[in-house]
Amino acid sequence: MKDWVLFGAGSIARNTIELIGKQNIAYIVDNNHEKSGEMIKGAPVFSFEEKKQEIFNHKVVISVSKKYENEIAKQLESIGIKDYLTFSQLQYEAIRGKINCRRNGIEVYKKCIRWIHSNTVDGKAIICNTETRKGYPEVTGYYIPTLIRWGYRDLAIKFASWLIKIQKLDGSWYDTEGKEPYIFDSAQILKGLNAVREIYPKKKEIDNAILKGCEWIFSCMTSEGRLVTPSEECWGNDRYTCSELIHMYCISPLLDAGKMFDMPEYVEAANKILDYYLSHYMDDILNFSLLSHFYAYVMEALIDTGEEELCREAMDKIAVLQKESGAVPAYRNCDWVCSTGVFQLALVWFRLGDIDKGNRAFEYACKLQNESGGWYGSYLSEENSNEENTYFPAIEISWANKYFLDALYYKSQAEFNLCASDFLMGISKTDGRYRAIHSLITNSNMKVLDVGCGKGRYLRNLLEDYKDNKYYGVDISSNVLKYLEDINVECREGTLTFIPYEDDFFDVTYTCEALEHSVDFESAIREMARVTHKDGLIAVIDKNDSCYGELEIGEWEKWPNEDELKQLMMQYCTEVVITHGLDYENGRNRDLFTSWVGKVR
Repeated sequence: MKDWVLFGAGSIARNTIELIGKQNIAYIVDNNHEKSGEMIKGAPVFSFEEKKQEIFNHKVVISVSKKYENEIAKQLESIGIKDYLTFSQLQYEAIRGKINCRRNGIEVYKKCIRWIHSNTVDGKAIICNTETRKGYPEVTGYYIPTLIRWGYRDLAIKFASWLIKIQKLDGSWYDTEGKEPYIFDSAQILKGLNAVREIYPKKKEIDNAILKGCEWIFSCMTSEGRLVTPSEECWGNDRYTCSELIHMYCISPLLDAGKMFDMPEYVEAANKILDYYLSHYMDDILNFSLLSHFYAYVMEALIDTGEEELCREAMDKIAVLQKESGAVPAYRNCDWVCSTGVFQLALVWFRLGDIDKGNRAFEYACKLQNESGGWYGSYLSEENSNEENTYFPAIEISWANKYFLDALYYKSQAEFNLCASDFLMGISKTDGRYRAIHSLITNSNMKVLDVGCGKGRYLRNLLEDYKDNKYYGVDISSNVLKYLEDINVECREGTLTFIPYEDDFFDVTYTCEALEHSVDFESAIREMARVTHKDGLIAVIDKNDSCYGELEIGEWEKWPNEDELKQLMMQYCTEVVITHGLDYENGRNRDLFTSWVGKVR
């Protein structure tokens, strides 16, 4: 039965029909007699006078702009109709319904982080897997950049300290059992030490470890650039599971070390390694030759070393194998999936800017998460239960969580890069959100940081109003930061959970409508407090969760709860002041935006 009647035959009626579905619309009425006889998206239009006697038999939606809602409401009530909805109410309920039914992406993240903490050995190393609960040097190493990116700096430093302690005298690192040295393992540990170097408390110690590690790897290089690992025992006998091609993933830490220490010979040797594998393994590079987990190492290595177009060519062939569900098979001739491989390939697609394929793979792999927060190494396909999945089929592996976090980061970066042009350049100086930031600037010669700065719409106003301060901006999107090149602001790529500045640097650190995208509120507030000196101010301006339904919200977004955010900030602040009802965009919903301002301990 067509239950609904719309009152109003303008553009809002079209939006209402989209929301309700045209199959549910009986007709539309309007006070403008000239519209009678028209059709809007298949629904006939009548004058109100024609239908006012039978309109009682239907549910009525006032489908006009807010400006005229009260006028139409009075007209309906005058004939005895009091049970009606406005388009705004209908839209609110529809959005709220979506929020209540959506998959909670942030819960996937929280469970992942809990798993990492639960499976860290003595606070110093990540386990190999849930069957081998020993610290795994290789994975502990490449966890470090991920932990730093998500705001877990202290744990990253502990991981690095353990790795430095277990380094062998020749500069190498061994496997989980401490039996054999591996080039791949050692290079992944170098990735971690390179990433943590700037914040590690003992500079000489970490520099010595990095240099010794590089020297050992280069000692395993032949004159033509091949890396010959002393042992291949843990690789297995099947060259299609793993091969020395994964040594391409060892090149970027060597290049990074060469640049950090100004050692061109390291850069030259690393490029020689790249040339060797490109010239000897091109067919394997371009044709999905390994288990997806190891093949994805090669794909990311291509991006890391500037071979992006070659990576695109190879990933185009992977795309042919991607299923409608988003799954990518563990091998090119099977249906079962390697969890880590799917996350890694999603990561590569995100880095290439292919958000659609990346999202499909990422969302599929997220659905595989176990209740524990971890992932088995592999899962049978829902399309084929007759196979045998052979890669850790009932054991949770530590590297799956690392690549989930990496994929989530690059997903966010890719999406913000894509919509960079949509960001607003300015904001009215009378806007309540800007006034809240403006009120934090109490002196000259202050250092002020905007985290999630976008195109700098707050910073541009502050530069006009308080010229004698030094302003800084941080954003995840390099495309967005390009818009700030015309103003006197120091900009760095980063996020709320990774603010690339030293401790106690700023007088004021604020974030506007960015916390909702940060995924990890605790890490974000901890980072803001870290970079702000004692008695300095940190401020959050954002939508509050009491207004859920006012606007659309993504599954990886969350609006802060007033009391919960205050309690979180109080861990780092002596006081937190909350202000409700910030005016925005010429008086739209005053309840939507709230500010939280804390004085750092």
